[in-house]
Amino acid sequence: MGGAAVRGAEQGIEGPPAGGGARAFILAAGLGTRLRPLSAVLPKPLLPVGGVAMLDHALALLAAHGIGPQEAIVNAHYLYASVVAWAEARGVAVQVELPEVLGTGGALKLAEPLLAERFVVLNGDILCDVDLTALLAAVPEGGAAMALRIEPRLAGEAPVERDAQGVVVRMREFARGPGAPLPGTHFTGVHAAHRGVLAFARPEFSCILRTAYKAVIGERKVRALVHRGGWIDIGAPAEYLDANLDVLDGVLIAPASPPAGSLRGAGGALILPGAAVHGGVRRSVIGAGAVVPAGADLEDCVVWDGVIVPEGSFRRCVLYGLPGEAAKVLEVPVADAG
Repeated sequence: MGGAAVRGAEQGIEGPPAGGGARAFILAAGLGTRLRPLSAVLPKPLLPVGGVAMLDHALALLAAHGIGPQEAIVNAHYLYASVVAWAEARGVAVQVELPEVLGTGGALKLAEPLLAERFVVLNGDILCDVDLTALLAAVPEGGAAMALRIEPRLAGEAPVERDAQGVVVRMREFARGPGAPLPGTHFTGVHAAHRGVLAFARPEFSCILRTAYKAVIGERKVRALVHRGGWIDIGAPAEYLDANLDVLDGVLIAPASPPAGSLRGAGGALILPGAAVHGGVRRSVIGAGAVVPAGADLEDCVVWDGVIVPEGSFRRCVLYGLPGEAAKVLEVPVADAG
């Protein structure tokens, strides 16, 4: 398939991805409200972590499990032109949802004709190393499989619980099925499904859990895979900055490596190709083509591609904007450990 297939009320429809349909759907249509003002410039899934856009981390995870970009669909709504440009550059099909965003349920229902018999669903704002191969293998006909994470403190907030046989028997507050639950797990935002389950999905704005998955949980058709590896949900500026620092420190192993030609500077900085660093940088990510003047000193910072850093001292800051612009500065407090 040449270029990206675009679907949506104002975009028209092209053919499905190559082969037997899309084996992956990446959710990237959300507003990213909690990440403002960063998400006022770029849609959240395109924010860089460790020098790589989050959507590229999603592609790297898919590739590790044999799913190429031509077998993926990404949806878009907010700042959709940026997502379309990203998708076209990589040969990923893009589903533009206009005039309204559709949610996970409506998005998957719209994409139903383009999907493979079994497919994975990734949230574009999550970095993880979930075993997608095992997740796909767990999907029963007409059902789904969800990657769950053990987190006892969240058991009373947003539980998705499985039983000893690895079947989901409770989804949050709205669905229960037969079986004795093992509490203390929550949904990672990574799941896989059989296309047949979408018969229960609705074409309007809706949640896939509250529609299709809820409809089959009583038949024990939603399986569970407990994920014990890396996982982070980037929802707010503190989580975004800390994810970058965790990648720098090797605490979080991101699916995609930094671009070729990136350098490790003194003080633990990651400096991407084309960056001009004249000032001091420690434990910071300096984006490709960014300029750090001699009068600037940075520690625990993220600098976006191509921006021009002002002079001054910056600690726990995101210096963001479009390439060629003077960087805007967002001071980021330490995240509340809860």
